[in-house]
Amino acid sequence: MSTNMNIHHLAAAYALDALDERERAAFESHYSACDICSHDVGDFRATLAEMGGAAATAPPTALKARVMQQISETRQLSPLLPANVVDLATRRRRVSTSVLTVAAAVLLIVGASAFLIGRSSQGDTSFAGSLERVLAQPDSHMVDLGAVSGATAGHVRVAWSPTTHETVFIADGLAAPANGKAYELWLIDDSGAVAMHLLDPAHHGAVRRILSMDATPQKWGVTIEPQQGTTVATGDMLFLGQA
Repeated sequence: MSTNMNIHHLAAAYALDALDERERAAFESHYSACDICSHDVGDFRATLAEMGGAAATAPPTALKARVMQQISETRQLSPLLPANVVDLATRRRRVSTSVLTVAAAVLLIVGASAFLIGRSSQGDTSFAGSLERVLAQPDSHMVDLGAVSGATAGHVRVAWSPTTHETVFIADGLAAPANGKAYELWLIDDSGAVAMHLLDPAHHGAVRRILSMDATPQKWGVTIEPQQGTTVATGDMLFLGQA
């Protein structure tokens, strides 16, 4: 994993003011020129602002104990220290996982994050846990899907992990499709576009779904399809992103 990828992973910790001086200086010199990091910092800051006005919810005892145990056992090393301090690959996995785990735990404990507490067909707890599990994997990926010319408004993001075979779909600000229509996510590889069977009408413009993934994506795309489903895309790609 490149240094830039580690810097991308520091967005949550930066928003939480959890970086040391060296990390903060390196991240601030990077993120203002990086669309992905700038967007992530904005998202996390918006989430923290919502937290400030919300009532805290006590976490399950098991969750708190597990998080505190991980914190006590994980040596907190900066991913930007010289490589001779510790094995580079081990350090990156450890820091990336610890930062993401702690950040996700904070969001879960406060219980006010629209990002983590969005509606899903499997329930809020299942969605939040799956998102945390996917992002904690060393092979996790997250990509913003850009609006294709002529697309309706909305922000779409997909996270996935080949290890867990899970895909997390997160969308906000989507326009309501016509009656009998629904949003469909497509995994695009050498064989073409494969339907992920999302078929969600975007309740109040938002979608939070956990999907199974059986192939390796090259791209992700979103169309509007008949709500009964289809194996071949009939609508134009509204959002598209490189995996």
